[in-house]
Amino acid sequence: MESMSIDYGAHDLLQTNKAYSEQNYVPFEYYENVIEHVQAGHILSKKGEFESAILRFNMALERDSSYVFAINGLGNAYLKLNNLNKAEYYFKKAMHFGPTYAFPYNNLANLYITVGKNEEALPLLLTALKLDPNSSYIYYNLGNLYLADGKIGSAQSYYLKALDLNKDFCNARYNLAISYIRQKRGGLAIPEYEKIIKTCPGHKKAVLNLAAYYIRGGQVDKALVLYRQTVIINPQVEIYLAMGHAYHNEGYFQNEIEAYCSAVERDSTDLNAMYYLALAYYEQDMIISSKELCNKILEADPDSEEALELKKKF
Repeated sequence: MESMSIDYGAHDLLQTNKAYSEQNYVPFEYYENVIEHVQAGHILSKKGEFESAILRFNMALERDSSYVFAINGLGNAYLKLNNLNKAEYYFKKAMHFGPTYAFPYNNLANLYITVGKNEEALPLLLTALKLDPNSSYIYYNLGNLYLADGKIGSAQSYYLKALDLNKDFCNARYNLAISYIRQKRGGLAIPEYEKIIKTCPGHKKAVLNLAAYYIRGGQVDKALVLYRQTVIINPQVEIYLAMGHAYHNEGYFQNEIEAYCSAVERDSTDLNAMYYLALAYYEQDMIISSKELCNKILEADPDSEEALELKKKF
């Protein structure tokens, strides 16, 4: 449960609200043929439609091949598609055409962190910070880098700075909590989890960690309330499974089955969820249902030790 968040902060900032200001006039043709394509590309990227986003960024670059926001957008899209070579190429190209724009440095650093090149990432992040000293994303990424390297005090200072700039930055607060856990200062982590739940109530990792803390302290009902509130907002398999386990341990077997059923409905390919549902069926003497699920698991994974062991009991 106590893993750090690895969703490093990437950013594409486009100040379109000043496009027609007297000081920064943009001709309508340029706005229509370049900027609007980049705006559309960013929206598509946020929706996860990266291939379509790439098309729009390239349309912008057909009119202005040096437009840094489009180039950086391409890098981010390719990074999300795990095409690291193209992502690296476009981030470096964005740095070339926008040497004072912080986020290509930041985003290239993210790429290097992803592949374990932390030493190459650090100078890029420090450069990005000089170019944009008020970016919570960059402070957050520096915190992640230092936390990954075990330099917990330095990581905490950067997370706290990120939170000074943006108190609602839930991933920064989550990783700050993880840094406290690694220092065996769990008492400091719990208030951070609780703040996250208020600000980002569907934050899966914070919910799982906070609920686990409640359960260890004998506050199972409090954990179950947290699970039930969370699945309304963020109905993830892991939340349903944790809820099912808690119901099982408290003897609420019908609620347990309902939680595991919800997990399987959420992802019918999740073999772990299928196994726990099959086990719950077996324990409630619903042998036919349990056997059917075991067979489905073994069709997908003939070597599933758990399913094979359960099937021996029929």
